[in-house]
Amino acid sequence: MQIFKLKINKNLCTGCNVCVVSCPINFNLLKEMGQLDEENAVILVKNGIAFPIYIENRNPNCDGCGVCIECCPQSAIQIEVLEVK
Repeated sequence: MQIFKLKINKNLCTGCNVCVVSCPINFNLLKEMGQLDEENAVILVKNGIAFPIYIENRNPNCDGCGVCIECCPQSAIQIEVLEVK
């Protein structure tokens, strides 16, 4: 099983929020829970910069789908594979 973590280039990110709203996991969590916060989201914008949220042993974390990368107008997002089991 692959475990993914997002990396954000803070020098390129403008905090436009496109990654947050395009993430399918965030969308489903928002629909189910009514809000996104640091406990449930995969990516959020705070203080004008996107930041990834990875919590070990939490499901869901990033599933590596790459939608945020495709949607980012600044190409500020990369996905890192942490481990393969």
